[in-house]
Amino acid sequence: QSVTATGTLNPVVNVQVGSQISGIIQKLNADFNSKVKAGEIVAQLDPATYLATVHQNEGELASAKASLQLAQINADRAAKLFKESLIAKADFDTAAANLAQAEATVKIREAVLERARVDLARCTIYAPIDGIVISRNVDVGQTVAASMSAPTLFVVAKDLTQMQIDANVSEADVGGVEDGQTVTFSVDAFPYRSF
Repeated sequence: QSVTATGTLNPVVNVQVGSQISGIIQKLNADFNSKVKAGEIVAQLDPATYLATVHQNEGELASAKASLQLAQINADRAAKLFKESLIAKADFDTAAANLAQAEATVKIREAVLERARVDLARCTIYAPIDGIVISRNVDVGQTVAASMSAPTLFVVAKDLTQMQIDANVSEADVGGVEDGQTVTFSVDAFPYRSF
């Protein structure tokens, strides 16, 4: 009795390498059939926009820190004057609130700057695993848009000596399939060979 099924031959482990940000592909360091190591740079997006955002956020953080210094000086002055009953309690409360608000603004600006730096770092795309590039979907100069989902730049197969056949076997035949049975299959690239 034989069971016939059709399917595709795939690596056991393959990883889609994508981009979490949008941009223009500036450089590609890997191509179809390239061997890559985990952590190796495989692509570079143009970082100009993200670098400018980092610089802008650095300036805004510096401005927020200056405002915090001024709020601290005003709060200290208000505390001394209030202790000597030279200003109203409302003025002292306002100075304390302004100080708390300035501290919160600095924290917000630090977080925005950190996010901008993360986006800048994401301009460099790294290989997630050791393996071989089995698909390259982009070219230098192409724009990738990561609006709703990460676009796939490469597909990296971990080990091409370990393959699997993703096949559909009919329900009537699957009962006769067991572990350890000998199986033959063919592929389109070698139509006259059985494997």
